[in-house]
Amino acid sequence: MQDQPIVVAYGMGVDSTAMLIGLHQRGIRPDLILFADTGGEKPDTYLYAPIIRQWLRDVDFPQFEVVRYKPPIAPYDSLYGECYKNRTLPSLAFRMKSCSIKWKQVPQDRRVQNWEPAMECWDAGKRVRKLIGFDASETRRRYGDRGKDPLYQHWYPLMDWQMDREACKRMIVGAGLPVPVKSACFFCPASKRHEIVQLSFQTPSLHRAALVLEDRYREGKHYRRKDSKAVQGLGIRRTWSDLLN
Repeated sequence: MQDQPIVVAYGMGVDSTAMLIGLHQRGIRPDLILFADTGGEKPDTYLYAPIIRQWLRDVDFPQFEVVRYKPPIAPYDSLYGECYKNRTLPSLAFRMKSCSIKWKQVPQDRRVQNWEPAMECWDAGKRVRKLIGFDASETRRRYGDRGKDPLYQHWYPLMDWQMDREACKRMIVGAGLPVPVKSACFFCPASKRHEIVQLSFQTPSLHRAALVLEDRYREGKHYRRKDSKAVQGLGIRRTWSDLLN
């Protein structure tokens, strides 16, 4: 175990998969790999799990651990369930990041806080190295660098390696792995129109579930019907139904 244990935030998408491969190529072995499951990931993301698990075994990396946010009282155990129950949409639709913080960052941080190597590192006055797979085109997302985090030293390897998304795909193919789909919830407000169309054809049941969220939101107290600038649905200014039409 290293003086500064390495924790990888693994999203099972293109960037974070390329980051793992790049670490292996450079002889850097992570100590803990965490996948935060919102309960609403795309089906192809879950199908990628056995593929990357086999690769991790092949290169003698630790297996990734699945962590999930567990509400102490609320009658739901997923981001979709939270939105459905509260008749709202993922916070990204409202230009906020609380859904990612709550369902991704918090469960990973809780796991690390109860991880002995991390506690020993902190007791020694050092910081755990947290690796995040943002590619070189996403410099604006270096939110972990803002201010001095007493617990974590954030590292964005793909940025240091100057790898954009296409370079990440080439690295994955070069390692003999299939390129995973973009990591995101199936009802993510950041979805592109072609991704919404693809979901409607490939997994119509999930597409209908996303439209149900929109309907419940538009019938609930969070929707400002008389406000012309109000968020209309998962398409933010438009509903997914409007986008498809």
